[in-house]
Amino acid sequence: MSKEKFEQSKREGIHKELELLVGNWKGVAQMMFEEGKVADESPIFGNMKLILGGRFLLHEYKGSYGGEPLEGIAIYGYHIDKQRYESAWIESFGMGTGILFSEGNPGSKEWSFTGHYGGETPETRWGWQTSVERNGNDKLVLFSQNLRPNGEKAGGVRILYERIS
Repeated sequence: MSKEKFEQSKREGIHKELELLVGNWKGVAQMMFEEGKVADESPIFGNMKLILGGRFLLHEYKGSYGGEPLEGIAIYGYHIDKQRYESAWIESFGMGTGILFSEGNPGSKEWSFTGHYGGETPETRWGWQTSVERNGNDKLVLFSQNLRPNGEKAGGVRILYERIS
């Protein structure tokens, strides 16, 4: 990646869009174990800040499920040379000691990326597809969808954020 391409992205490109999410957020996390059926709703609080000179967005959050606390950290970025969104995610709910690495489709402008977990073969590995959608400057929807090994959707978590500062 050339420094010039990165500086241009920070001024008017995708890295400028990442900067628009910096701040403190609160909202509701909706947990779904079946497609479209909310099993739990709970408050969630998050903080987003740029790191490494604006290359990445760090998202730290705290919430709960069934009255038990949970927390997580995600790093979101856009790989200029490969023209895709990428992320690394850790959390205290279902990933154990694993790190979920996800990648978007090259050339896509949609802020979406998919990672895999579970089994050792494509026939047994589950997918985890995350999309990020801004609704104006002060509302944000993060939707992470479980994908069965056959590609069928299988619940997930939707975070409905509102900016508090």
